[in-house]
Amino acid sequence: MSEMELINSIRDGSLESFDQLMLNYQNHVYRIAYNFARNSNGAMDITQNVFLKIYQKLDTFRGNSQFRTWITRIAYNESQNWLKKNKKHFNIEQYDHLASPPPQEDEVLAHENKAALLRSLYTLNTKYRIAVVLRYFENYSIRDIAETLACSEGVVKNMLFRSLKKLKASLQIVDLGVKNVG
Repeated sequence: MSEMELINSIRDGSLESFDQLMLNYQNHVYRIAYNFARNSNGAMDITQNVFLKIYQKLDTFRGNSQFRTWITRIAYNESQNWLKKNKKHFNIEQYDHLASPPPQEDEVLAHENKAALLRSLYTLNTKYRIAVVLRYFENYSIRDIAETLACSEGVVKNMLFRSLKKLKASLQIVDLGVKNVG
């Protein structure tokens, strides 16, 4: 079933089609939500709200953009709403579990690199972090990111450039810290 057929089927009242839509997009929505909440409970709350909103607002999807972009925009907005409601201040200690070493030396290094990248990502402004995640982890086009974040393509390019520059500097500092320990 194509995406538009799935959407039309949901509009006609098919709950099975909505279940399929949730299966298709649950990981994508959860990843976006996790980038805001930074914990699985918050991400699950946001994800649940996103799919409720999608179900309620599906008739407003006009097809002017890709459906994935429309869902991403809803996930972004719901995540921001969740942040405003919860107003939690997050700290880096939340990611200590990422640094628990796996058994193999290569795996330890890969795990430490992943943990360092995640910690660096969370030093970015939320909008910048979402732009990076959408571009480099979700393979969104600059245009789709601009539409999702409600800004121009030039602004997205600038955000990505500044984000990558900051990540590179942050990761080099982490690397220097590791070299100086030994």
